[in-house]
Amino acid sequence: MTVFGAPTTTLPVVAPSTTISLRRAPHVWAGVVFFIAFTAPGWAAAFGAPAAAAAGIVACAGVAILALRVIRAPQWRALPWTALVFTGWAGASIAWSRWPETTALTWALLAATTLVGIALAAMLTWRQLVSALAWALATVMAFSVAFEAWAALIVGGPVGIEFAAVDTHTERSDIWTSAQLFTGGRLDGIVGNANLLAMLALLAVVVVSIRLAIERHQRGIFIAVLAVSAYLLVRTESATAFIATIALAIALVILLAARMARTAAGRMRVYLAAAVVGAVAAGLAWVMRRGILSFLGRDGDLTDRTEIWDLVFSRGAAQPVVGNGFATPWIPWDPAFSDWIVMPRGLHIIQAHSVWVDVWFQLGVVGVVVLAALYALFVWRTWVFAVRHHRWQRRDDRVTATVSLLPVAVGVIVVIQGITESSPLLLWGWMLTVLFLAKLQPRDRARRTESLKDGKVGYGLGLDQPPFV
Repeated sequence: MTVFGAPTTTLPVVAPSTTISLRRAPHVWAGVVFFIAFTAPGWAAAFGAPAAAAAGIVACAGVAILALRVIRAPQWRALPWTALVFTGWAGASIAWSRWPETTALTWALLAATTLVGIALAAMLTWRQLVSALAWALATVMAFSVAFEAWAALIVGGPVGIEFAAVDTHTERSDIWTSAQLFTGGRLDGIVGNANLLAMLALLAVVVVSIRLAIERHQRGIFIAVLAVSAYLLVRTESATAFIATIALAIALVILLAARMARTAAGRMRVYLAAAVVGAVAAGLAWVMRRGILSFLGRDGDLTDRTEIWDLVFSRGAAQPVVGNGFATPWIPWDPAFSDWIVMPRGLHIIQAHSVWVDVWFQLGVVGVVVLAALYALFVWRTWVFAVRHHRWQRRDDRVTATVSLLPVAVGVIVVIQGITESSPLLLWGWMLTVLFLAKLQPRDRARRTESLKDGKVGYGLGLDQPPFV
């Protein structure tokens, strides 16, 4: 073929690209990472600990590859130094640990989770973060209901770990779900634990509500997810989740009141009133604690937790300052923990059922002080961040004001859960804590760079687009 006498060649027909662009890849992969973190106990229950570890390695490897491609100019000032100090102290405990192999293994998990949280904070905008969390939690809720329905309708009874049959001699630790979807009992879901499922359901209610408030598309799907999440929250019958829900509601009321007070003096009056009311409520709760625990279906020892704490305190007294060595969770096949605390029906305990007791036991008073500083800084930054973003005039303002509630909600959930569970030191609890600490860390003005030469899109440890795009 020629054009004005000049020979030309026919251009080949190229199909449209179906690959995910580099700009969207962190958002998509973040959803996968969150799903793996949320469901890690389920991976272990279904296929064993090696499969759960393999899934975690894949998740971390994907984040590392994306971080190398995307993050061009790290802002070291934006690193969450309190989280890094805690992680460093946990790693240092290998030197004096009474169970060095467990310390090395569990510290590797802690360090990997910390780095993943920092990387995701650097790569995701707030909208992308909410979207990734919403889709991951929606999948967890859907899988949990489907799993419980399969156990109840197809299996017709409890399901053991790695799909083993369950009989009267099966230990509680070896049961994945009790299959009580239609019998009125507690639901364990895909994660195999009612208390863990309850906190995930509460987090899903928060995240999906925020997603519905800021996005107009696919609202039908997320309205259904919100309803399922609320249903699972009720069916787990978790006292910790119930208290966390009340605490979250109170925190949001105080926060909204502080937003309405436009002056520092007005906010101070709000905080003083909240402190007085809170002190009175705490006193009444203490006086009526037995009745409250009875209402929640719990006894005075918090479902054997006080017995567990006594045993941990007794064993940890040997090294109260620096601790006995990091071990979160307690590895069940380590002789130091395998037959240490076994509750009725063969329930092997793999945590102290309190973040603070566990940290004191493992990292001593030093670890407790560092973690307390971390949580204090987390609460302060998330609260200030949410109070300052109170405008509601324009669409962008409404998005900002709504999304800024998410770190506060996560902080309440993690802190309340940490009173009776050690889970906030693991997986999604620790990952989200580090992520929001990094996201809200003071930073230099973010600058975005693009290199046409190597095709990389550069991000600093912060946001390169406006905060809520």
